[in-house]
Amino acid sequence: MYNPFHLHPGVEVYIDLEVLLTMIEVLSVEVYGGFNAVAAPSEVCLDFLNSYRSRFPALYVCGNSSKVLDGVRGNFRVRRGFTVHQVIEILLNAYQDTIFIEHDAMLFEDCDFHTLEDFVMLLRQIGRDRTVVYFTTRRDRIFDFLTTLADRYILVEAEDGGYFIAEVDEKGVAQRFYPKKLGQLTLEVF
Repeated sequence: MYNPFHLHPGVEVYIDLEVLLTMIEVLSVEVYGGFNAVAAPSEVCLDFLNSYRSRFPALYVCGNSSKVLDGVRGNFRVRRGFTVHQVIEILLNAYQDTIFIEHDAMLFEDCDFHTLEDFVMLLRQIGRDRTVVYFTTRRDRIFDFLTTLADRYILVEAEDGGYFIAEVDEKGVAQRFYPKKLGQLTLEVF
C-alpha cells in the first residue's frame, strides 16, 4: 500500500490546527474569527494592521477616502470600492481568510436600507468561516448601526496615559485600561 507520508502502520499523527490560525490583536484584545467591528484612534488601527502576520495575504478594502492606508505595511491585497455595491462585489469575490474593511461613511450616502441590510448580512455570512474586521477611526450613525449586528464590537478611546477599551460580545461587556508606553504601542521582537 502506498504511504505518501512514509509513516509506519499504527503511528498516529497529531496536527494542531490552532497553530495555523492567524491572530489579530487590538492592543490587549485578541481578535479571531467572525464579524468584528473596531472603533479606535488611527494609531491603534495602524498598530493592529501592521502587526498582522500571516503566510497568506489579507484583503484590505477601503472606500473613497482612507485615514490609515498610507501607513499600512504588510502582506495585504488592497481593493477600493467607490460605492457600497462595489464593496459588496469585492467581498463576494474575496477568497482571503482575513478581511480588513475600513469604514467610509460616503459609501452609504445614496444607499437604501435594503442594500445596507444586504451589506451587513454579507459581512456576517463571510464571518462564519473567516475573520472580518470592520474598523473606523471615527464613529458615525452607520457604523454604530453595523456594530449592533457584529459578532463582536471593540471600542478604543484615547485617554491621558493610555487607552480605554470596551469589548462587547456574546459573553457580555469587558472593560479595561491599556497604559500608553511612550514611543511604543507593542513590544517588538528583535
